[in-house]
Amino acid sequence: MTALFSDQTVLIVEKNLEELEQLRQILSAMGFRKIEVASSVNMAASLLAEVQVDLCFLVYDLGRDEKNGLQVLQQLKAAGRPSYATCFLLVVEPQKLSLLMGSPDLSADGYLAKPYDQLKLRAQLEKQLRIKRCIAQVERFRDQRAWDQALEECERLQKQFPALGVLIFRIKGLIYLEQQQYQKALAVFERIRQAHDKPWVHVALGLTAYDMTDYQRARREMTQVIEEQQVCQEAFLIMARIHWLSGERSQCVTLLRKAVMLQPTMPVLQGELGNRAAFSEELSVAADGFRQAVQHARHTALQNPEYYFGLVRVIQQLIADKPDRTAEFIAEAIRVLESVVHDCMDDPQIRFRARLIAAEIYRQNGEHQNADFAAGDALAQFCKIPLNAQLSVVDLLADGLESTRFAVQAAELKQEVSRSMPSVEWGKSNLKGMLSFRQKAMDEAFKSFEQAWLADPGNPGVGLNLLQTGIESLRRQTAQPQIVKRCSEIVNALHYGSLSGKQQQRYQMLSERFGDLIREAEIA
Repeated sequence: MTALFSDQTVLIVEKNLEELEQLRQILSAMGFRKIEVASSVNMAASLLAEVQVDLCFLVYDLGRDEKNGLQVLQQLKAAGRPSYATCFLLVVEPQKLSLLMGSPDLSADGYLAKPYDQLKLRAQLEKQLRIKRCIAQVERFRDQRAWDQALEECERLQKQFPALGVLIFRIKGLIYLEQQQYQKALAVFERIRQAHDKPWVHVALGLTAYDMTDYQRARREMTQVIEEQQVCQEAFLIMARIHWLSGERSQCVTLLRKAVMLQPTMPVLQGELGNRAAFSEELSVAADGFRQAVQHARHTALQNPEYYFGLVRVIQQLIADKPDRTAEFIAEAIRVLESVVHDCMDDPQIRFRARLIAAEIYRQNGEHQNADFAAGDALAQFCKIPLNAQLSVVDLLADGLESTRFAVQAAELKQEVSRSMPSVEWGKSNLKGMLSFRQKAMDEAFKSFEQAWLADPGNPGVGLNLLQTGIESLRRQTAQPQIVKRCSEIVNALHYGSLSGKQQQRYQMLSERFGDLIREAEIA
């Protein structure tokens, strides 16, 4: 086995130098020769994206205010580079282990406890590497997103290695989820639950039910996992979204506050809290959520400019609510706007949005010279971005400069750009959808707006059009799961910071109307 170990590349993610050296010496004595080291989650994710690693030790607790070891897997998946072929071992205290078993996909292959025991460690590694060798081909197919070949390999493995039944079924269920074959995924996870009733199975069932718009079932499954005190991002995120979709705004924010107390370094949860609290006008909570999301996502695949813009939009409201802290808030807002431009590599579209908001902030504070300079720069940046992007943000331009000396110029520019809408794919579909909507042809309108959304995902104007059309269709016939699913996607996908003031008002109205429909369906 020593000879086999010598060919393996190992990565140790550990911050404690003494314990790192202890593990390195044990592995060297066992025959490992290629040992890499990372002292942080970001460093480990970067290395794994570039180097093929056979075995990775993830220390869960990397220190106060540091990301935990499991977040390496989250960042790899967010980057579109999951390393299924790597054997991940989580090093965690035994009393914490039972609370970290909730994720069906973002979990380790095995678990270790400190202090390290060389004999036990060898036995664990031999076992885990044998399993990885058995499923190596299916894991390679998963890394390549070759789902059909992976399923065929699963069928072969089930016959050859019946003792790996739960593991192979788990992989099959996750592949069906990737393929959006929800009925098959549900059947697989139900079969696992009957023989292996663990928290991760309930999360998998909840995720599947949520995707099938069976929110009652998803609510039951995720509630059970959360009540078992599982530290699982998926359970909290899905449960919070069900609350939000159902119009249970305060429950949503309360749950997310609990989630970030348990998992403070999770930018997805912090960003979700920022968005939901902002729409609910819990401004201090929203600001803290966005601040944490910016901090923990920066320079990773989870970095999202909407966290920065969401924070600044909330700060704008805080300036009005707490005038005694105006100078402090303005300084923070400008600093955040400078950061988003820097962190997004001076992207012209990001710079346009940043300068537009800066102009608003300066103007609100009576700094008219700075406001005019920022507004002029915003106009200049708008002219630099491609037509497709101009069409996506032209409403922001018109709304942001509406009460300034640039209002006429912005309105003319909006008219000029809007005339080009039929020349881009999503614009043509959006115009077609608006025409069908005016003619009350809701099915045609929904299809057209959906085509526009798929061609330009995240476009606020298109998303709101699609949501409004979907609501009108559901009012006529509630049992349309595909429309419910698409509308749910819109409600969750639109970020507070990406919407103008008028769009925020429209979002509030439409999401409340959609929540009424969801509640009625759940009660029925």
